[in-house]
Amino acid sequence: MNLFRKKSQPDAEGFVTAVAAADLPEGQTLSLVLNGVKVILVRWQGSVYAVSSICPHAAADLSGGEFYRGKIECPDHGYCFDVRNGRTLWPEDEMIRLKCYPAKEVDEQIKVRVSTP
Repeated sequence: MNLFRKKSQPDAEGFVTAVAAADLPEGQTLSLVLNGVKVILVRWQGSVYAVSSICPHAAADLSGGEFYRGKIECPDHGYCFDVRNGRTLWPEDEMIRLKCYPAKEVDEQIKVRVSTP
């Protein structure tokens, strides 16, 4: 599911509200644009993660990729990234990382910091 949001005013820590927590079930992804930044939200093993929707290898849109067992796979070249830390899982010798954004769940809302406060 892709969602576009109006530009939101960040809170004192720089977080903006992304979606209601109920909109992101366990093991699912949600693609959205937060203040001009394309982000993929993931709920994995009870935690919420936010990563860039742009593959660092060749700038493909990861929102069309497959998510399974904590990793997201690029639909263009098959690169796999760990959503917890952005580390490249395949190919193993690749040094690039997927950009990760701080995310938290507060008062039944998922909040993400897409810029530095």
